[in-house]
Amino acid sequence: MRSEAPLHDIVIQSAAPADYRPDCVADQKIKKKHGDLLELRLTETPDVARAVGELRRPGQFIVGFAAETENLLDHARQKLDRKNLDMIIANDVTRPGAGFDVDTNIITIITRDGIRDVPMMSKKELARVILDAILKAQNAHSENGGSDCTHR
Repeated sequence: MRSEAPLHDIVIQSAAPADYRPDCVADQKIKKKHGDLLELRLTETPDVARAVGELRRPGQFIVGFAAETENLLDHARQKLDRKNLDMIIANDVTRPGAGFDVDTNIITIITRDGIRDVPMMSKKELARVILDAILKAQNAHSENGGSDCTHR
């Protein structure tokens, strides 16, 4: 991403590869020992989205995603700022019809200028809504620095 992202006008970062990885990896299978407690230590992985935001070039439009379980708008807005994004697609994965194990989702499109709630629909339909929102926001951003999202 560090080498590829600067080459593109629009960068859509759909998900983090993983927030954490095992601290160490066993060379062989860890055999089960009845009654023993197995502790797994995790280490934070590099923040790819933040790195892309730090490397952004003028005129580039960067989009991220935020799958949240609480404080959707606050957490998503913080992520928008922290990762230097132009737009973030947020969803509360605890809501019925949203998240990872269903074919539908419910999203909120957030830019620095406003937010837009999008009702439940198929993920395929949402992809079109998201792409349209990106193109409109990018055009508004490049023309006058604004966004077409309504304020809340």
